[in-house]
Amino acid sequence: MSASCNVHRVQTHALASSSSTAPAATVQHASKLPATYKRLVAKRTGKSFKEVAEVEEVPLPQPGDNEVLIRMSYAGINGGCETFRVRGEHAFAANKAKDTYALGAEGSGIVAAVGAGVTSLAVGQAVACNSAAAFAEYGVTQAVMCTPVDEASAEAVALSLSAVTAAAALEVTAGLKEGEVVLVTAAAGGTGHFAVQLAQLAGARVVAVAGSEVKKKRLQALGLERVINYKEEDLAAVLAAEYPQGLDIVYEGVGGAVRAAIMPQLAPGGRLLQVGYISEYPHMGLDAAGSVEQGLPLSELFWGGKCFELEGGRKVIGQVWPKDVAAIRRCKRRVFQLHREGKLQAWVDESHGFKGVAQIPDAIDYMLQGGHIGKVVIPIQ
Repeated sequence: MSASCNVHRVQTHALASSSSTAPAATVQHASKLPATYKRLVAKRTGKSFKEVAEVEEVPLPQPGDNEVLIRMSYAGINGGCETFRVRGEHAFAANKAKDTYALGAEGSGIVAAVGAGVTSLAVGQAVACNSAAAFAEYGVTQAVMCTPVDEASAEAVALSLSAVTAAAALEVTAGLKEGEVVLVTAAAGGTGHFAVQLAQLAGARVVAVAGSEVKKKRLQALGLERVINYKEEDLAAVLAAEYPQGLDIVYEGVGGAVRAAIMPQLAPGGRLLQVGYISEYPHMGLDAAGSVEQGLPLSELFWGGKCFELEGGRKVIGQVWPKDVAAIRRCKRRVFQLHREGKLQAWVDESHGFKGVAQIPDAIDYMLQGGHIGKVVIPIQ
């Protein structure tokens, strides 16, 4: 399938209710559940996650129809998503008018209770989930948002959103083909390390871009065609000299000067997938490069789901999620299966040493500093 501009943003992080009024008689639950639990919420918007996030202890909710209650074991750290959530910007603008809103978007844990109508999951089952309120000891979410896994692990968290993003963007939206030249920025990051592996599995020629020698060596161990440390090498010069035919697909999550060096190397018919722009996030301050595409800042390209076709049939795609939900589900099944078969590595970073709901803001600051390798994950309990 070729890349398309007719796509819309899939909100995997829509806020879930913190409680339900479903009658307890409809719920199957584990024994010895606590009466209360701790969760991370914000009661206003502000400049940063740490400024507004606070721990509160509230009564344990019951899952409603088609919902499950999950005892969270691990939560994924998505610094960009959570930053814009607490700032009330872009997709999270409604948060400015809310008294309280939950935090977190991805996790793994054990099903502690199931509501009426749930037949796909059972109490005691390990799952990975995409839902709001993952920064909590327990969370209620729709059963359909959960993926059964062998173990509630940090790797399951990484696969549940970051790997699926890479698969959906490359394989569905961009229509990745064998033999194409695929460049991935932030290649040692939470979604980038999946993108390079999936492109490699598809028979592509993979170029990885990273910002340190430690990251470069970790990526080289995957056997990629080329790994570039853009802080030590002239990125634009390397690409022009070594890939004069251009780049067929760019999986781009950095923005700024890195993106500026890559854009001229996009081949005719090439597709640039804008999966983020971390060098221009608010934590970088006013000196961020501020990339612009067709007169539009990258923030608007990304959050607005815009798509531009440039000269030579080149496409810049700000909405990397396909509108076909069934295709996204296929991608999810595929990445979990590849991981089970040992064909797809899930790199997780817990080197920050933080644990528990109260230390999530510190883990987010760690992720935003950019030194991590793989998906930053925090144990909840």
